[in-house]
Amino acid sequence: MNHILKKRAIAGAGGGNEPKPPVYKPPELGDLQYGASHSFAETIDLISDGPIEGIVDREGRVLEGLRILQGIYLDDTPVAVSNKPTDLTISDVEIEALEVLNCELANGNNTATKNCQKFFEELSNADLRSSSARVSGLPRTVGNNFNKGLNALEGDAWADCPLFFVKWYRFWSVGGHNSNFSVGGWARQHDFYLRAFIKNRISPEETFPWFLNGKRNTVYGTNDENALYQAGPLADANYEFDTSIGGRNVGTYGLINHKDVFWLDDSTFSSANFMCCPFTNVAGWDSETDTDPLGRMSIQEHWDWEYGYFFDDALTRLQEFVTTEIDAIYQLFLDNQESEENANSLQRTLAEKALSALGWRGGGSVDLLKNHILSLYEGITYEEPCLYTIVKVNEEDSDELTTLNLSAGEKDGVIELENMMTRPFGTSNEWSLKNLLEEEGVEFFDVTCPTIDTSGNLTGEMKGFVLMKVPLSIETQTISVLEIAREQGGRSFRRIENSNNLDRYQDGVLGKTYCVPKEIYTLLKDLQSFKYAKSQLPARFLGKHGLTDLKFNFSNILAEFRNGSEYQEPLNYFRTVFIDHLYNRELFGPFNASKQSQLVAGQNHSRPEVKGSYQYAPQRLSMNAEMLNRPAVLLEGADNYNLQVDVNGLPLKEGSDDQRVDNADDLLNYSNWANRSLANWDEDAVPVVHTVYNPNVTRAFVSLNISALNDTLTYKHKPEAADDPLDIASKFPAVLNIKVETGTLGLNSDGSEGLQTPYKTYTYRIVALIEGNTIIDIGNPDYRGDSTREFIVNLDGGDPNLNAGFELPPTINNKQVILSANGEQGIEAGTIDQDSTEKRYVKITKLSYETNSVLINKVVQLGKVTEIIDVSLPYPFSAIVGTRLDSRSFTSIPRRSFDCKLKRVKVPSNYFPISKTKLDKRYYNSQAAFDNTNKKDRQVYKGDWDGSFKAQPEWTDNPAWILYDLLTNQRYGMGSHININEINIWELYRIGRFCDAVDDEGYFEGVTDGRGGKEPRFSCNIVFEQGQKIFDAINTIAAIFRGRVFFSNSSINFVDDRPREPVNIFTNENVKDGLFFYSNNRRDEQFNVIEVGFKDRFDNFSPKIEVVEDEDSIKEKGIFKKRIEGVGITSRAMARRVAQHQIFSKIKENQQVAFTAGLETLLCQPGDLVFIEDDLKTNKANFGKVLDVDLEKEIIRVSNTYSPSEMNPVLTVMNPTGADGFDEIETGFATLRRQRYQEFTVTGENIDVAWARYTGVYNFSGYTDGYTGATQPLDPRYKQYALYTGIPSSGTMLYFETGVTGWVFASGTQALNLFSGDFISESTGDHTLAAMGTGKIAEFDFTAANRRGTLHSFEGFDSEAYIGAGSRPTHGVLTSELEGLKPEQLTVLNVTTILANEDQLTGAGYNNYGSVLSGFDRPEVLPFIKLGSSTKLEIKDASPFIYKVVSMKGERTNEYLVTATKYETGKFELIEDNISIENEADTFSYQKCQTINKIVYCPLDAPVINSVISGVPDATTDTFSITGNWSAVANSSGYGVELVYPNGITESTSVTTTGHQFSDLDQVGVFNYRVNALGNNAKADGANAYFDSDYDSSGIFVVYDDLLTFSKSFVDQIQIL
Repeated sequence: MNHILKKRAIAGAGGGNEPKPPVYKPPELGDLQYGASHSFAETIDLISDGPIEGIVDREGRVLEGLRILQGIYLDDTPVAVSNKPTDLTISDVEIEALEVLNCELANGNNTATKNCQKFFEELSNADLRSSSARVSGLPRTVGNNFNKGLNALEGDAWADCPLFFVKWYRFWSVGGHNSNFSVGGWARQHDFYLRAFIKNRISPEETFPWFLNGKRNTVYGTNDENALYQAGPLADANYEFDTSIGGRNVGTYGLINHKDVFWLDDSTFSSANFMCCPFTNVAGWDSETDTDPLGRMSIQEHWDWEYGYFFDDALTRLQEFVTTEIDAIYQLFLDNQESEENANSLQRTLAEKALSALGWRGGGSVDLLKNHILSLYEGITYEEPCLYTIVKVNEEDSDELTTLNLSAGEKDGVIELENMMTRPFGTSNEWSLKNLLEEEGVEFFDVTCPTIDTSGNLTGEMKGFVLMKVPLSIETQTISVLEIAREQGGRSFRRIENSNNLDRYQDGVLGKTYCVPKEIYTLLKDLQSFKYAKSQLPARFLGKHGLTDLKFNFSNILAEFRNGSEYQEPLNYFRTVFIDHLYNRELFGPFNASKQSQLVAGQNHSRPEVKGSYQYAPQRLSMNAEMLNRPAVLLEGADNYNLQVDVNGLPLKEGSDDQRVDNADDLLNYSNWANRSLANWDEDAVPVVHTVYNPNVTRAFVSLNISALNDTLTYKHKPEAADDPLDIASKFPAVLNIKVETGTLGLNSDGSEGLQTPYKTYTYRIVALIEGNTIIDIGNPDYRGDSTREFIVNLDGGDPNLNAGFELPPTINNKQVILSANGEQGIEAGTIDQDSTEKRYVKITKLSYETNSVLINKVVQLGKVTEIIDVSLPYPFSAIVGTRLDSRSFTSIPRRSFDCKLKRVKVPSNYFPISKTKLDKRYYNSQAAFDNTNKKDRQVYKGDWDGSFKAQPEWTDNPAWILYDLLTNQRYGMGSHININEINIWELYRIGRFCDAVDDEGYFEGVTDGRGGKEPRFSCNIVFEQGQKIFDAINTIAAIFRGRVFFSNSSINFVDDRPREPVNIFTNENVKDGLFFYSNNRRDEQFNVIEVGFKDRFDNFSPKIEVVEDEDSIKEKGIFKKRIEGVGITSRAMARRVAQHQIFSKIKENQQVAFTAGLETLLCQPGDLVFIEDDLKTNKANFGKVLDVDLEKEIIRVSNTYSPSEMNPVLTVMNPTGADGFDEIETGFATLRRQRYQEFTVTGENIDVAWARYTGVYNFSGYTDGYTGATQPLDPRYKQYALYTGIPSSGTMLYFETGVTGWVFASGTQALNLFSGDFISESTGDHTLAAMGTGKIAEFDFTAANRRGTLHSFEGFDSEAYIGAGSRPTHGVLTSELEGLKPEQLTVLNVTTILANEDQLTGAGYNNYGSVLSGFDRPEVLPFIKLGSSTKLEIKDASPFIYKVVSMKGERTNEYLVTATKYETGKFELIEDNISIENEADTFSYQKCQTINKIVYCPLDAPVINSVISGVPDATTDTFSITGNWSAVANSSGYGVELVYPNGITESTSVTTTGHQFSDLDQVGVFNYRVNALGNNAKADGANAYFDSDYDSSGIFVVYDDLLTFSKSFVDQIQIL
């Protein structure tokens, strides 16, 4: 066996060079590299219950694809970071770079660029094509009359341009699908409306043919009179339905198939250069998920043939449209490979860059665009439709292109190219156009490639296209089946009302309008051209999906994410379990000692060698011109070997004897050097057999360790692929053949084990030059490359990517037993294990012959066999991240953490906290960023809320909506235990807006984040990971916004701590026994130091502590500390606000009160504020009850006698109006048929002076009555119409006049009555403001039948102008109407006259009891004041006593125990805006002059300190003095003087002078000098007595240079930035 023991070098050759280390590509665990095997750690981490929003970057943007590595942290270090800017604005420097080197691509008439501009320009005129620009309002002349005219389910989306509209009538029919019962005959209707006819009228006109299911449609959408395409089961008898899907004969209810819909700028693909095609990654109805397309809204039951498919083939059409362009660029790459003659590396680089914009990483170009778009949606369960737009920029002979040279200089003799890109250029927006479009969510893919010579000069051709992904906005309308049934009436409605399945009808009808946003089409109609330009922009602008902005902190990391949806796909790279079985055994091939190498008959020894000229020799590459050509030596059909090969690619007549010609043409034997010392005999190959015991294993793969694979050149030779001749003894690749066989192991004839029954066989050829250990995987399913391996090929012709694995035969069970007496057989439960199944095997054999040749080395080991168990688990409702880590990058498995936006929850339909750039509108890093953000981009709540929630849950950190999710979710919340209709969503909505810190119109105002930026008032970032009880979780979330959840009045209510007005008055007259019971916190509960633990979002959410102190309280009482865990808090500022509220409540609001009162307490609920007027506390009776209201004299008589000199003339009267139940809000306002704009501008040329006055800005001012009968969902009329008023100085208004069905411009001097005004809209059929966009207005003519006189045309008054900055109409509950939930129960009146004593009352002719008040500022409210109501007057120089109700408890019939706590209304401004609270100095009446036993007691005024100065220090004693002087106070008996030292010690004295000096001071720091006037409390009868005054104080900071030698430390200077 000398071939086994052969030496590694020729004996006596002397010390040669060490073998070269192995050189191989680093493994990229995913898509690229296949070559090297290695160890790795594979984990699947459960992040959260799903679905969640996703993994985010530091700015909070949701990441997709490879970018998720930015949000994955290993040992607190992100795997990847990005240098892309958060600000998308373009700088002057960047513009300068663009101007340096650019050329304009063709943009004349009939070019793709011009047609793109014309297409979107026409979309901006949609309001001129139909009323309100609605798709359903477009004219149609073909087909029957079904559903002609405006459809109520199409939302009023203008100024966005509606492109298509889809509606479903989707509900469960009581009688089943075959029942005769249906609601109005619509139970199974589904319609699709399309703006088919698009024609730009500006000369030269351009019509855009439209295509359906790959065919140009010439029936619908052919002209202005036939502009609409509408399809539905009953829409058109001529519609060609697809009856082939599913093999069903769908008949009347035909399957509506819209596999693709698109527009071109010509009639065929070959002649067109512009394309617009809508696409969504959810294609049609998924019968497994019970969700519908384009909406994903659940229903109870469905029939899958009733709903159509949308845009299934859109990607195929997009691919077809650009296949020629992609192939042309790919051909440029192929033609300039290094192996090609006259290859141009610059051209190859440009081609690679263009293809990489579509994710190309080598391989072919088939379906490149299609596959790239699909990759954008990887891991995304659903995304709303978008519009893919393609603009071809092909040019063949451009003079402008030939002017450019892209050379940026040379490096190591190689030309480097400038960074170039093709980007849009605007007529007005110029270079900023691309940036502005990206801010609106448009994504660009630059797939353009110019031709270039080897010097960097462009040669005049441009190939390729620009792909834009345009997001679509969505307007949703819903009508319940009950509403339709009520409108229809009759048997249908009765059947539904009497049904036991009433809840199945609540969401019956859905309409969704998909629109091109106004902001986007406005920008695209500004498109002037595309320019090929140099760029110094960050990589963000050089191709969003090129990922060139990513920098990696670790290598060889694979990560994959699923967001936790119910029907999510399994992880692609983690669908298998690998079980490694290590062998590390060398493979030995056969050895032939009996036959010597010889030439094939007719061949001669020659240089270079002739292929196939030898036999009985080791297989090697023929040393000739093709020896290094890959196709000739590796690929299938290769035959450039010394031996001939069979049809399977294996060598014929291989042996072990190696003879070949040397450099002198002598024939030498290089394998017989040891024949005399070693015995030789024929041997078979020695394979390694691996036995598979596990019955769950389905496949396997092997890892080979090749330590040497090379051959040696015996003569000097130059192959074609070599730049220079190869010298003698040069190493070159050798060939190695391997066979892998799978099968079953059975019993031999003698009963012994080991009989091998082959199942499948795989053979491989490896051709490589390897001079060190190189590990190769064969069959590893994790390899997903697009091309075959560079040095290995499957000779069987299958599995070109070498990643399928070796298939094992099916598991056969050996333990089948009889389970029943009738002979039925089955497998006994629990018996399928490795002992009960037939064993299987994997056998690896080295087919290449062994040899003693000193020239050839083919040393290979079987490193391991890896068994594969396929476990394709989707993990529903689990957000998971799979990670695979290269063992060479880590010494141990790192700790993994993830930056995520977690649970998606139900949010209001008008809630939009995320901008189009995926940034949160509620977080700003600086005040400047906030100030520079367009106001419309700060609108979080858009318009009024109608009480509905978005169809799909979305992420938010607003605790109010997180709380709602916990209450309503049926899987992990309370949804299955409560009636969600009993939740007061309207109060929760008010709380949510307060948490988000928005104004009345929903625009974000924010509070400080403590770092100069802005953030919401309250946010919730919390993980429940300890199996917390749902009730505890609900209370935890409510506590974040300082709120509570409670059950009252048969509903679930909420209360929070936010600024509000008191709603009730409690006095000694209306509480039991006239007594209030006060208490205070214990001293040790009056915390003055609060520590709040939080996780800092600015520092990777690391735990931090924020400490807040009340210094005055600490000086007075010492430190009382409390630690709070800030659950859900992720910013220092929010932690500080929480701590300040805690301190405030413990120190400043440190008083509780309890009392028992009657039925008036029912006007309150926990969290409400109340006035408490207690004369036992104030020594003043400032309250009473209303005894009489004289409407004629406009007076009110109250029960108590007041002292007018002690009262402010402000009367507060308890005037209960009753709160609206939240169900009244919902039925009274939320569903009311009405709509409004907030603001718009009326512009226009001056027709005359009368018209000019009506131009300008108009604002919504409330609703006016419309048609009382407009209650049905399909009625185009409204029950209320908006009233708009112009600027106050103009006195103009715009309102809808039902009597003449039109919008009327009227002057404020005219009453808002029938037939008043100057101008009226021309149209009589439109009840929306779109009627004002016709460009015509009529004079109001009372004498005309339709009240319309002379018609005027005007310019400049179009919908785009009056709609303003893309605002949308809204309908729902006004913010002011929500106040009905907490109406003002107290009426405040200013009073001019108070008659309170006998002389005043009798002198005015009134009876002498109580007090009479008159001279009210609002006498109109007097009729509504009820007798017996509680009242109060304000006490002069005293703050009101306001308390917050904590709890209410019934004690006896009509008696309720109320507990409340002191409440300071100014604390919010103090805490959030640092505005100090100015309380009145003297709160209680005994601090003001009053007469007791004929002695008048008065407080002294406080002295005013004039100066506090420090004296010159005494150098001998190192001390100094402080002297204070103050003004004298009349009637004082002296002055008390105090000096508070920096260390808190107080020195005091009494003096009779107005100045005093404190001496021998030796501390440095802040001294507090205080002085008060001393009173005289014991004078004789008839004389005044005086109380001591308050202190006046003044601080002084003392530091002397001479004192700096003191050993005590102190702060010398503090600078606040």
